[in-house]
Amino acid sequence: MQKSNCTEICKGIIKEVKTRGIDYSPTITVEYIVDGNSYELNEALVNKPYEKIKLGFIPIGYKTKSLIEIKTGVQTISGNEVRVKYNPSNPGEAYLLDNDSKVNWY
Repeated sequence: MQKSNCTEICKGIIKEVKTRGIDYSPTITVEYIVDGNSYELNEALVNKPYEKIKLGFIPIGYKTKSLIEIKTGVQTISGNEVRVKYNPSNPGEAYLLDNDSKVNWY
């Protein structure tokens, strides 16, 4: 899939978020409708560190939030709406607009 072909934006509904363990990124399943046809999108959920966990003054880890939640304020739970960017000539070709991992984190 080429993201440059995806030029239209629509709303999608989060159907499921699966966690496969601590070593893997959760996957998100989103359903969206284009021209009366329903499509499903599965994508790895991008998480970003937002708070350090410290033992005294020593950092020992961090808490993370999904990039979707950081950018939009919408929690990634079933039933919530997210933005989907799709290819108008092939609506099955799509990605989550606010889950783009090509972001500078500083």
